[in-house]
Amino acid sequence: MIAFLVIGIAIVLWLQQWMLENVTDFVDANFWPEENVVDPEDVFNIVVELKNKKSFPIYFIRVKMSFPEEYLVGPDYKPMVKRYVNDRQDVFVSTWLKANQSLKVKIPVAIANRGRYYLPNPVLYFGDFLGLKEKQKELLHYREVVVAPKTYETEEVKQVLGKFLGEYSVRRFIYEDPVLTVGFREYSGREPMKMISWKQSAQKQQLMVKEYDHTIEPVLSVVLNVETSGEKTEAFTEKAYSIARSVCGNLESKGISYGFYINAQMLGGSGDMHMVADGTGNHHFGKIMERMGRGMHIRAMSYDKILQTARKTSGNERGLIVITPDSSAVSYSAFDSQILVLDSSQF
Repeated sequence: MIAFLVIGIAIVLWLQQWMLENVTDFVDANFWPEENVVDPEDVFNIVVELKNKKSFPIYFIRVKMSFPEEYLVGPDYKPMVKRYVNDRQDVFVSTWLKANQSLKVKIPVAIANRGRYYLPNPVLYFGDFLGLKEKQKELLHYREVVVAPKTYETEEVKQVLGKFLGEYSVRRFIYEDPVLTVGFREYSGREPMKMISWKQSAQKQQLMVKEYDHTIEPVLSVVLNVETSGEKTEAFTEKAYSIARSVCGNLESKGISYGFYINAQMLGGSGDMHMVADGTGNHHFGKIMERMGRGMHIRAMSYDKILQTARKTSGNERGLIVITPDSSAVSYSAFDSQILVLDSSQF
């Protein structure tokens, strides 16, 4: 009897040692933010996914995430948060996995300020089935979340923007836009000489003039400039980001198609992060918010260069809204009739 007891204890001790040594290989784990671009102070979830690859249960797993002070940990997890002198916040979530089970742990957090933020790497703690020892594994993956700027809407900004959009729409429909040529017709003698298409006239052996489409909705370009004369503070640049968000949101609400250009240095990202082509809708707006969230207070190119890019892409005849922390760094005299400059230091 004693021999069976000794053998049983030996088997149990061997089994728990084997489990502890190999448990980290039994579980696949990953983590990510539920949303890649979020608004300031909006709660979003960080998801930690655990998958038990084996046909026997794992009785103890603890997930630990250490958040820097920029993160606001959601209210559901406040009892599990311990604050330390270095201002980091440790969140602990304990669970277990059945055989071949997948489980997602969600930790609600928020971030108050615009920018690009790395997610902290979760640390997994595994225990043997007797609960006597622990083994840990850190998930070393690069994950990030981008926080868009806050919206900045005042009556003054709304009035200036509304007046410009109204006047621009009127000009757009009164004056024919040479970009919107839809066909040709015979010259009647009343059209200005600039409307004559000399190429079509040569082909038809008579004077032909261009016909324009007056039914197309207005299209604008929005330029966010961070170049300053050196006297403006970063607070004005940050406000420029917020005003730019409000402008884009206003255009979205009116269904006006627009392109977006920004000359700031970017924190990460892929592709051309300094422009978003014409469009409207959630996907279009989301790409712009990502660029505003990643943008720094330092210029990547001059205002003149980003303006040249906008004009080359969309044409000189298009209306232009420039948001800047310093209007003295912005030159626009050639396009006074179609440009609105919003200087954040003036609001």
